[in-house]
Amino acid sequence: MQLTLEDSRRLTGPNLVSDGPGAVLEVRVEGGSSDALVAAWERRARQILDAVGWHDERLQLRTHQTGVSLAFSSPIDALYAATEVNEWALDAAVADINNELPAEDHTAAAARLRSLIADETNPALLALRDAAAKHGVMFLSDDDEASVGMGAGSHTWPVDALPAPDAVPWDEIHDVPLVMVTGTNGKTTTVR
Repeated sequence: MQLTLEDSRRLTGPNLVSDGPGAVLEVRVEGGSSDALVAAWERRARQILDAVGWHDERLQLRTHQTGVSLAFSSPIDALYAATEVNEWALDAAVADINNELPAEDHTAAAARLRSLIADETNPALLALRDAAAKHGVMFLSDDDEASVGMGAGSHTWPVDALPAPDAVPWDEIHDVPLVMVTGTNGKTTTVR
């Protein structure tokens, strides 16, 4: 069996594998079944998630014609660190399959990954997200900015200068109707 890591990326919201944020690896599997890889990855991913304190995160996978998507949920404010966690789990799983020791042992990996998570964690972002949900308005964030509300009823701030939820003028925040049109042909005509 030949395994090729094709992609490691953040999942910022609902996607093919899960209903929320997390990290996913796309692994091509040739010359065999992905069953051994999946079993080893599930064991190693759960082990490292517990070691970094992410006990409640869910493992998710999706098999497809060329391989498997290996994913788990993670806090939205630590998605880069989550990709590192997932990559360690895959490396350790492949080492297990090959009856080898992982390049980085579990204890060292856990310490390194906890440090990455601590550096990335943004409690203010989570507080604003939770407050937006409580007020029933859209919350969006990326690497640079976070916003609540949609259209003219939105407010946006840099992610490193977010207000406390009680400082947000919630009476000014609202959503506007939203329609998403996807596909290759006919989007402009459909929208018109």
